[in-house]
Amino acid sequence: MQTEYKAYSCVQCNLSFRMTRDFKTHMLQHGGTKSHSCNQCDYSTIKTSKLKSHMLVHSGEKPFACKQCNFSCTQAGTLKIHVLTHSGEKPFSCTQCNYSSTTAGNLKTHIRTHSGERPFTCTQCPFSCTTSGGLKSHMLTHMGEKPYTCNECNYRCARTSQLKDHKRIHSGEKSFSCNQCSYKCQLARHLKRHMFTHSGKKPFN
Repeated sequence: MQTEYKAYSCVQCNLSFRMTRDFKTHMLQHGGTKSHSCNQCDYSTIKTSKLKSHMLVHSGEKPFACKQCNFSCTQAGTLKIHVLTHSGEKPFSCTQCNYSSTTAGNLKTHIRTHSGERPFTCTQCPFSCTTSGGLKSHMLTHMGEKPYTCNECNYRCARTSQLKDHKRIHSGEKSFSCNQCSYKCQLARHLKRHMFTHSGKKPFN
């Protein structure tokens, strides 16, 4: 006898579930109830499996290891994504340009460059951005914190991207190249400004 499953649909989003337990677990995300809490920090979750994975952060254990390099991690999903760096496979592709990525999350963030969506907004100024990490880094500018330091001079900054750009001063690396002439530079914004010399446009009209 074949078992029949009733479809359960969430009224707050477009997801539906065949099993009652899956539906109930999903609804906890909307209700904000996180019944499983870490006893070492303020982390909490709705799933015991996620709490179990989180506890590895405190123990330092990384049971999922790559067979091709020395990379190891706490979650099977993270390892699966890492293995794609060896194969070169990027299964998630943008329908508007030739961008592709190893994760759906990265693709979702990329698509915002086309839509102009900037869902993460600062509560202290008009700044907004496409990622939560970008907003977190921005907030450091209000707090005055500069946690990233150069190991070759006394330069400090609030963002890892700023430190990466700064280090090119020491290395002399010019990784941004013009596809119309031999111009090379250290920063993406310098290349963007240079490209106006070919288009004839004025950047500050």
